[in-house]
Amino acid sequence: MTGYLVLQSITNQPNKPSKLLPASATMATATAKHLVLFPFPGQGHLSAFMSLASLLHRVLPDAAITLVSTPRNVAALRSAATAAGGTMSSFLSFHALPFTPADHGLPPDGESSDAVQPSRVLDLLEAFESLQPAFDDYLSSLVAAGSSGRDVYVVSDAFTAWTVTVARRRRCAHAFFVSCGAFGSAVVHSLWSHLPIRPDPATGRVRLPEHPEVVIHRSQLSKNALRPAAAGEGRDRAAAFYGRQIPLGFDTGAVLINTVEDFEPTGLAMLRRTLRVPVCPVGPLVHAASQPRISPEADDAVVSFLDAHPPSSVLYISFGSQSSIRAEHMAELAAALESTGRPFVWAVKPPDGHDVKGEFRAERWLPEGFEERARAGDRGLLLRGWAPQVWILAHASTGAFLSHCGWNSVLESVTHGVPIVGWPLAGEQFYNAKMLDEEWGVCVEVARGNLEGTVVSREAVADVVETVMGQTAKATEMRQRAREVREVMEEAWKDGDGSSRKALEEFLRTMDLR
Repeated sequence: MTGYLVLQSITNQPNKPSKLLPASATMATATAKHLVLFPFPGQGHLSAFMSLASLLHRVLPDAAITLVSTPRNVAALRSAATAAGGTMSSFLSFHALPFTPADHGLPPDGESSDAVQPSRVLDLLEAFESLQPAFDDYLSSLVAAGSSGRDVYVVSDAFTAWTVTVARRRRCAHAFFVSCGAFGSAVVHSLWSHLPIRPDPATGRVRLPEHPEVVIHRSQLSKNALRPAAAGEGRDRAAAFYGRQIPLGFDTGAVLINTVEDFEPTGLAMLRRTLRVPVCPVGPLVHAASQPRISPEADDAVVSFLDAHPPSSVLYISFGSQSSIRAEHMAELAAALESTGRPFVWAVKPPDGHDVKGEFRAERWLPEGFEERARAGDRGLLLRGWAPQVWILAHASTGAFLSHCGWNSVLESVTHGVPIVGWPLAGEQFYNAKMLDEEWGVCVEVARGNLEGTVVSREAVADVVETVMGQTAKATEMRQRAREVREVMEEAWKDGDGSSRKALEEFLRTMDLR
């Protein structure tokens, strides 16, 4: 059992040795500790923090662990902890900070990035800054109660960097947990530290100021990064938000990050040069219990479909929980799938510009009769909404993953040795795809973005799918490289000298948690 799956056994079997940390190596503490976890409320971030909570409980069984968020998020996470079974609901506490979305112009349920449109995520980020007084009160109460010997430690998301100020005010230790990859995080940190970005007019290329060896292209930049400063107001809202957060990162005590030393040596070196604090890669943290179910019937349909196809023959397609491609691009992708004839499982959502949680209407957004033809020929399965992604990637018939290259999806794919067809849409996804291609050779980018100017042709998509999944030299090489990455992930938690085990011990020493 590899490290990323052992998290589930940690939750279910707390008193038994595991390959993550044997009983003899469990690091208990004489003085009681209280760890306060504060994630940004995005699906990938929340899932990663739940995984981190399981890991910290295993190595610090006597510590209290509390996850802090807003009321709706706390209710959902408490329910998820209970549904996960085992002991998670017994060791993990929750604290809800008062928050009224309407006070910030957000919809009534707008407490997470999944509940707001992508264009409103900045509103949510800014709204969470207003939680500082309530968080200060909560931390103050913990510190006051700690006079009996319980020390308080804050581990926050980089998107809630303002927690550094509160922690320092209350004389609490502080660390960040970065649920994204190292290379992507380092690139984003550099970009947002030097706004606005001005690509070379002739080539469209950008060299990162702190890392001149890294070159990215204009098409890998967000609109906010390219936007010039607003006249008379300094930088725009997004730049102003990051301008407030980034300096706080230099005042933290350490950085935990959900990656592996030998998987991202370049990105980790970049982060360490920039932040100048201990950066401790403790991945891969992939919490299988957090994978939602569709329904027993739908789950059975997925398993039956995969079981009916040969090894490495099925293409799995998903663009994550929050993103989707444009309607015209969706039609091109469907046409490409038909032209290849390769079996596929596609987690479909309404296209970009529509409510991604709304009803998916195949007759409106896909070629006429596409779903019916795929079903009749047993060549394709369309899943509305969520898909049991870890199950699908773990199945022997899955041969490649067409992905937006969000970090959780990247880890779930490479820990199962599945090559990636990259279609990054936003943020650090572009840089994840770049790293997977250039450093490991396990990804081929098929398209970039979902803007009006993004060009997607069925011929190009079909060609890439065939290159990655067919009987080609490239496909053979990618499958071999994917197996090598899987081995790197497995070695990270190896008894005695695994790199993630050593990084975790470094973090505990740095934060005086041992």
